[in-house]
Amino acid sequence: MSQIVYLADHAEVIPTLAEWFQSEWPIYYAQRTLVDIVQDFYADLNHNELPIRLVAFLAGELVGTIVLREIVLETHPEYRPGLGGLYVAKPHRRCGIGTELVQAGMLLAQRVGYNVIYTTTNVAGGIVERLQWEWIESVLHHGEQITLYRYTPKDMSK
Repeated sequence: MSQIVYLADHAEVIPTLAEWFQSEWPIYYAQRTLVDIVQDFYADLNHNELPIRLVAFLAGELVGTIVLREIVLETHPEYRPGLGGLYVAKPHRRCGIGTELVQAGMLLAQRVGYNVIYTTTNVAGGIVERLQWEWIESVLHHGEQITLYRYTPKDMSK
């Protein structure tokens, strides 16, 4: 089981996160420099106000990340807040870390007071479906088909 903590307490890993994201999504980040991406991660250094990014460590090694942000998709601002930016380092995929990160993000949303959260994915649909997220629609985003989901746990209240 990984240890999931706030990026705000581990800002030293931001350069690694930026490299991961630039490598994993080259089309999305094609017009962005590594410095730009690093700056984006610095905006996630929060504990109580969005955006709040979590990072996962396994035996002291950074293995993944997820963020709770204001909106899930800029083309659908009515869906807020959004859980996204899920990334698990390649050697650690299919080991449950992605599920742990999504669950931690769900708990974070509850802690900061949200009664519904949204996410989009093109690869992690199995994770959110196993966790009882509800399919809303499929949308085209940056030329890629993604699925929009909603989670409304019974014990969340705001």
